[in-house]
Amino acid sequence: MSGGELGTGQRLLRSGLLAVWANAWLEGRASYDEAVARVTGGDEPHRVAGLPGTEEVPLGWALTELRTRGGPGLRLVLPVAGDPRGLPLGTDFAAAALETGEAVLGPGLGLVPMVTLHGSQHGSQAVTVRWQVYEAFEPRPDPLSVADAEHDLTATLRDVARGLAELDVASWRPEIAEAVASMRQTGPRLELPGGHDPRATRLLAQAERLAVVLTLADSDAPGGSVTSQEARTRADLLRPLATAVRRARLAAYNAEPANRY
Repeated sequence: MSGGELGTGQRLLRSGLLAVWANAWLEGRASYDEAVARVTGGDEPHRVAGLPGTEEVPLGWALTELRTRGGPGLRLVLPVAGDPRGLPLGTDFAAAALETGEAVLGPGLGLVPMVTLHGSQHGSQAVTVRWQVYEAFEPRPDPLSVADAEHDLTATLRDVARGLAELDVASWRPEIAEAVASMRQTGPRLELPGGHDPRATRLLAQAERLAVVLTLADSDAPGGSVTSQEARTRADLLRPLATAVRRARLAAYNAEPANRY
């Protein structure tokens, strides 16, 4: 497994990758070139707009700016309507992050990824990423721990699997029920920087694969064998799982290195 790619073909969160690999470079756990390569993955070279005194520059310039500023490293934020935790509210950065659903926040700077796909949906595609930089102060970090997020995800997954079984979702969308059931076991280890908390890495593997399941469920238009009530019930069942997955991603990506203390 390489470069932040999942076995299903779904790419890891670019903001999460930027947070963990930039922090690894700042702390001496990864080289400059490796950090940039891991964040970029199979995309076209990432660009950054809005850094003080620049127009549009390569991604590495943002890493250099962060080192110059000092202070704490980057943190992932995954805001949604009704839960903007981690955002400095009332700022342009907060508005952009809410619209995109993911961003990173560092010492005095917030970066929001703008992703553009080029090419045919069924043919070759190129991906360009432009990180927009905003001046932003960092609010108090979310205190959610990896252990708490892991407990919440496990409990929520158990409840969802039970609810889907009672709804008999396997009779009309078996791949969703099978995928949820398989997620009770932790997925394979992801390639994150050396020193990243192993428990956080295991949690992230499970959360990322569950995110694929949620994407599958969200793209499903109810067929003739599914009533509108059944579709609403399924959506209600999966909503807490989406929250638990988002919280698990936050805790896992923002976890302190295992060897820091």
